[in-house]
Formats: sequence, structure tokens, C-alpha cells
Amino acid sequence: MARPPRRQGRLMGSQGRRSAPLPKGWERRTRPRILRRDRYVCQWPLATGGICGEPANQVDHKIPVHLGGPETDENYWALCEWHHNQKTGREAAAVSHAKPPRARPQEKHPGFVD
Repeated sequence: MARPPRRQGRLMGSQGRRSAPLPKGWERRTRPRILRRDRYVCQWPLATGGICGEPANQVDHKIPVHLGGPETDENYWALCEWHHNQKTGREAAAVSHAKPPRARPQEKHPGFVD
């Protein structure tokens, strides 16, 4: 059985950029269970085939909850810090660039003639 990587500093104990609280039992049950299942190895798929394979100390959703991803074990995977930061950065950039729908129809400019 694989041993967990040595801890350096504090791991994911804060909310970070989350808009909703972590599910009940996340730190004590869910997160350790997913890390054990994935053998503390980063599951990020590589373009050349296979997975990253670096030591993993973080767990994230494959499909984000705000995009309809479920809070199930099948939607969680262990990631190394680098891949977790890359994934989170891309998701944050996509959300920040998304333009919200207009609340009302666009009005005609008063200087234009019909």
C-alpha cells in the first residue's frame, strides 16, 4: 500500500475561492478516501497517454459543481498541487470572462434612423 506524501505546510483546510461550503465530512472522510483510492498519485491525464503520476495531496471535482458535476466519488480525483492550480485557474478565468445575460432587451440608439 502506498504511503501518503510528506506534508509540507498546511493542506487544503480553508475555503479558498469556493462559493459554497465543503460537504459535511470532507476533511475527515471524503478527501482521505479519494487520496487512498488513487494511491496518492496525481490522476491528471497526459496528452501522451497515461497520467501525471506525481505525488498528489489535493482532491478536486473532475466536473465542477457549478457546471453540474455531482458530489460523488466518481467525480473526485487526486491531483498534484501544480495540476490542481492549473485546473482551478482555467475554471476561474472561464467564469470571469463569461458575460451575464442582459436583464432587458437592448434599446435602439436615439441617433439612428429606422
